[in-house]
Amino acid sequence: MTQTNVRYKIRRYIDKTAVKGLLFLLIVFSLTGCSQKAGNAVGRTGYESSTLPTDTESGFDSVKRMNSDAFAWLYIPDTNINYPILQNAEGDDTFYQGHNELKEPDAEGAIYIEAANLNDMCDFNEVIHGASPADGNRFAELNNFLDKAYFDEHQYAYVYMEDNSLTYYIIAAYTRDNTRLLEQYDFSYASGCSEFIDEIYNNGDANKIIREGCETGLSPEHFLITLTTDSTVEPGRQTVVVGCLVGDAAGKINREIDYGNEEY
Repeated sequence: MTQTNVRYKIRRYIDKTAVKGLLFLLIVFSLTGCSQKAGNAVGRTGYESSTLPTDTESGFDSVKRMNSDAFAWLYIPDTNINYPILQNAEGDDTFYQGHNELKEPDAEGAIYIEAANLNDMCDFNEVIHGASPADGNRFAELNNFLDKAYFDEHQYAYVYMEDNSLTYYIIAAYTRDNTRLLEQYDFSYASGCSEFIDEIYNNGDANKIIREGCETGLSPEHFLITLTTDSTVEPGRQTVVVGCLVGDAAGKINREIDYGNEEY
């Protein structure tokens, strides 16, 4: 099966009717910066249980039947980023670098998380990887977020699960060294979370954009997604787009935070 046919086979599950159904999940938030705790943002989402993905034809179930490694669906409006998220059941973090959603060899790979992340989206930072092929598929459009006008126009990312719908407010985009975030920072401890927050705020990258009102306020109590891809702006580095959870339809996103002996 050619890459074009694979993409068509996946994409046909997301027709215009399905997308319209998903758009009913979109909500408008009034945020006073990002100092608002995630726990306070959750519970004011305006979601109703009847609008969960299990009651809409999003295409997620169809992909999951073909590949049990699929656990969620990522959608960023007005972009080509509209893909299932996978995690290799055997713990092979390189598998989806060279295989698509159907587990078929594919140079463009798929959208995936590493074994070190939880697939219930309850980690402090869910690091989601994707390639930047020349045809603009997968995560290639993440590099567009380094343009201020594009960044300003694209504010939300959505993650749909079997029993939940999550909304993330996109707060930052920048390039960084091509190192594994989950190896560099230990997000199981508050100290590791704070170190990554410090990178967001204080990394001196010239291309960094932070959304107005979100220049301060993140804490280990928040829930983030970090979308990563090869940088086309600075070859040899990676582009990251960071979102903060502001909507948890089913109220399932929670975790215990290990502060150790440190105070925050």
